[in-house]
Amino acid sequence: MKKLVLFDLDGTLVYAGGAGRTALTKAIKELYGKEPKFEHSLISGRTDTDNFALVYKLVKGKNASKAEVKKIYDKYLELLPAEVKSACKKKTYKLVTGVKKLLEKLSKEKDLVLGLGTGNIEKGAQIKLDPSGLLAYFTIGGYGEDGHTREEMLKAAVKRAEKKYKTKFAPDQVYVVGDTHRDICAAKNCGYHSAAVTSGFGDAALLQRAAAELEIKNFNDVKTFYVWLGLNADPKGVKRGIYISPASAIEHVFFSRTGIDEDRLKMLHIKKYSDLPSGTIM
Repeated sequence: MKKLVLFDLDGTLVYAGGAGRTALTKAIKELYGKEPKFEHSLISGRTDTDNFALVYKLVKGKNASKAEVKKIYDKYLELLPAEVKSACKKKTYKLVTGVKKLLEKLSKEKDLVLGLGTGNIEKGAQIKLDPSGLLAYFTIGGYGEDGHTREEMLKAAVKRAEKKYKTKFAPDQVYVVGDTHRDICAAKNCGYHSAAVTSGFGDAALLQRAAAELEIKNFNDVKTFYVWLGLNADPKGVKRGIYISPASAIEHVFFSRTGIDEDRLKMLHIKKYSDLPSGTIM
């Protein structure tokens, strides 16, 4: 039975030295004569399609038409290669620790399919990943063009994988790796497994509350990642499903250490936020 593992890009695979944000800022200024002012948290974890419309509204005070989004799309792609090249030159472009070793190992697993699940538009993702040497590990992907939401993007990635490999991936066979609460929320809303990389661009409090099944600083701990994927047995004998639970001693320690509330604790057992009484993590 094949499993599909979808990786976010920025803050999960690579740190692109702010190339995307800088290219978007310059694109808006060139097109509309005004430099947008916003925090990185505004655009982090969203799709590029959503971000183009969002930043347009910041400077123009109205919703973007499809034609305006296309103008931003084209200008952004025109400017992005130079920004990525600049980040490489400044040595602010870096791979997330351990990611290449992990992908090399995962690529040899015959029952695993590796893909991208990124909010970047497809050409933008290729430009950002090109210096990393990681592109070759991914055979399919979901991208920013696939919708305004991450849920739409992830589902598009799954459909492409099903078409390419002529197999059906049930939600329980899809694993999503990201660095923001939006990655985790989207994964859970689709019924997919979720893992959070805590050294990326996500807000720590929101990421903790999103309650990913697995939380890791980077990819150095390959063994734990393999346990999460169900490829290795848990060395302590805990049944695979959610690594920090279910109903295990470590869960109770986790609860007392973090002071998480009842909703947060319930999240460790569920796949969809709609299963919560509140229906949301907020």
